[in-house]
Amino acid sequence: MNEEERILDLDREWNEAYSRLDCAALDRIIANDWVCIDGTGLVITKSDLLTRVASSASFLDPYKFDEIASRVFGEAAIVTGRLSGQMRDSDGTHDVNQRYMRVYVKRNERWQAVATQVTKIKETVLS
Repeated sequence: MNEEERILDLDREWNEAYSRLDCAALDRIIANDWVCIDGTGLVITKSDLLTRVASSASFLDPYKFDEIASRVFGEAAIVTGRLSGQMRDSDGTHDVNQRYMRVYVKRNERWQAVATQVTKIKETVLS
């Protein structure tokens, strides 16, 4: 397995863990110094994310991660992708459409996520 395949496997593990609300897997995949700018523009830490996931509502079917692409630069890699589906929370059911970019770094022979940017996809109305 080459490095790009390893990165894509790790990103797939993240996506599966996120949809299952699996904090233990996310804790392993995400570095302690990870930082994220979420879809609302807030800067969040690993601890913030794990708290959100632990208290989150489950995804409803269908949901999917797609348009996933990666680029590897030696000991660093960037993965981009899209998440779409529906999520239920205390306010009801909401469509989720967002793009993400994750930065992975190889430290001590182990790949981990160190940064993420999430952007909500604005709904476009065709006339």
